Amino acid sequence: MDAIGAKVEALKDEMVKNRRFFHSHPETGFFTFFTTAKIASELKKLGYSLKMGREIMKPEARAGLGSEKDKERYLERAKSLLSADEREFLPVMEDGLTGVVAELDTGRPGKTLAFRFDIDGVDVTESKDEAHRPFKEGFRADIDGITHACGHDGHITIGLAMAKLIAQNLDDFKGKFRFIFQTAEEGTRGAVPMEQAGVLEGVDYLLGGHIGFQAKTSGGIICGTNKLLATSKFDVNFTGRSAHAAGAPQEGANALLAAAQAALAMHGITRHADGVTRINVGVLRAGEGRNVIAPNGYIACETRGETTELNEFMFKKCMDIVAGVAQMYGVQYDVKLTGGTSGGDSSEEITDIYERAARQSPFIKDELIVRDLNFGACEDFAHFMHAVQKAGGKSGYLMIGTKLAAGHHNGAFDFDESALLSGTDVFLRSAYAISGKDA
Repeated sequence: MDAIGAKVEALKDEMVKNRRFFHSHPETGFFTFFTTAKIASELKKLGYSLKMGREIMKPEARAGLGSEKDKERYLERAKSLLSADEREFLPVMEDGLTGVVAELDTGRPGKTLAFRFDIDGVDVTESKDEAHRPFKEGFRADIDGITHACGHDGHITIGLAMAKLIAQNLDDFKGKFRFIFQTAEEGTRGAVPMEQAGVLEGVDYLLGGHIGFQAKTSGGIICGTNKLLATSKFDVNFTGRSAHAAGAPQEGANALLAAAQAALAMHGITRHADGVTRINVGVLRAGEGRNVIAPNGYIACETRGETTELNEFMFKKCMDIVAGVAQMYGVQYDVKLTGGTSGGDSSEEITDIYERAARQSPFIKDELIVRDLNFGACEDFAHFMHAVQKAGGKSGYLMIGTKLAAGHHNGAFDFDESALLSGTDVFLRSAYAISGKDA
C-alpha cells in the first residue's frame, strides 16, 4: 500500500464511527440543524474558514422549505443533541439556511478545487428487523419517519475525512480548497439557492459523487456519470366554485375536472427528438362531497429532461396545459415550484482523473472499474456541475461501488462501509492530481 492509501487506511475506524453517528441522527430537507452544526464544529477545529447562513444560501430562492411547525420541532431536537459550543452555530441558520461551506488556502498559487457532499436524509422509517445491521448493532435512526436511506451519512463522513487529510497534508498542495456540505439534496432543492448565493465563485474544479446507485459491487467504481437528467418539481392548485351537483351545476366551476384534465394532457405531451424526456403527475386530490361541484383540485408533478433545455421544453408545455384547462373549466390556478436542478455530463478531464486515481487505489479492483455510464436520473449536484462548466471550469460525478442491503430510499438500506475508504482514496488521489505541488 502506498503513502496515500496508508493515510486513508489510518482513518478507517474514525470514518466508520462517524458514519454510524450521523446515521443515528438523521434530518431532512432544509432542517438539517444538528448535522450542519456538527460538521461546522469539526471543520472549525481543522482550521477551515467557514461560511454559513445567508453567506451560502439565498433565502428567497428556496423551494419546498417545509412548515414552521416542523422547523421548530427539528430545531428543538437539534438543541437537545448539541453541546453548548455547537449550539452557537444555530442562530445563523435562521429558518433553515443550513449547510456549510469551508475553505482552506495553501498560500501557494494554484487552482480552486471544490468538493460537494450532501448531508440530508430521506422521509423513510428505518427498519427494526433483527437482520438490519443498523438496528442489530445499535446505530439505527433515533427518530421514525427519517433515515439516511440514500448514503448521505457516508458522504458526510468522506467529506470530513477529506477535509482532515487536506488540512493535515497542506504542505503537499497548492491553491485553495473549498468544501460544500449541501442540505436539501433530496427533492433537488438545495443546490439552486446555494449557487445563487455564490458558493461556486472562483471554482476551477468541482468534484462530487455518490455511494451506490448503479455501482453495486464493493471495490468497484463508475468514474464518469453522464446524462444526469434536469428536473422541475411543482404543485398546481386549481380553485373553482362549489355548487349543488343536481340543483345548480351551472353555477359551479369544477376544479376536479380541471386537475384531472391537466394530468391526462401532461402525460400526453409529445416527446422531443433531441433526447430523453419524462413527465409524472404523482398526486391528484380534489373535491369536497359526492353531490358538490368540486371547488378545489391539486396535482403534484415533475418533469425531467436529458438536458436543461429539454426539461424546460417539458415544463413550458405543462404550464401551457395548466393555463388552457383553467380557461376551459373557468377556474383559477396557482403554480408553486418545489424543487429542480439542471442536467448534464461529467467533464472528460475529470473522468480521466477519477479513472487514473481508481487504478492506483488499493481499495478498488481494476476489473470493477467502469469508465463512464449514463445515469438516467436526477441529482442536485448537476446544477452545481452545470454552473461550473458554464463558467469555464471542470466538474465530474462518480459512483462508489458498494454492496447494498436494500435499494436506495428503502427502510432496510445499508451499505458496505469499505466504500468509505475507496471513496476517500479516489478523491484524495484526484486532489493530488489537480492541486498537488508537483501536479
